[in-house]
Amino acid sequence: MELIQQLMQAKSWEERYRLIIRAGNNLPQPNDTELSAMQPIEGCEVKVWFKIESSCPQNEGKNDRTFCFQAYSEARIVNGLLWLLLHEINGKTTAELQQFDLTNYFTRLGIAQRLSTTRLNGLKQIEKLINSLE
Repeated sequence: MELIQQLMQAKSWEERYRLIIRAGNNLPQPNDTELSAMQPIEGCEVKVWFKIESSCPQNEGKNDRTFCFQAYSEARIVNGLLWLLLHEINGKTTAELQQFDLTNYFTRLGIAQRLSTTRLNGLKQIEKLINSLE
């Protein structure tokens, strides 16, 4: 069963928390050079970095303009949230990204109501960035 399906079907917050941590293990740790090319995100209680790439390798040769993203945090739980976010937004077009609603997405996953305001603030900054892409 896919990790996102497991998260949606989890019976308790503890189970969801473990799945989010496990999701974060899928997020590659950037080296120092990659990290320096990423934008620091303000508003989160831990350090978070984010990078927007204006083309996705998997969509090369297509005429649609899609975006790929990289993200990383020093906190395991935030890396899990970032992995979930990237899973949803990578490879999307500008129009799709402008419609993306982070709170809605995390609500569908059953985790929005348990996230601290400071965690959501940093992720909301990323949402603003992707919603403003042209």
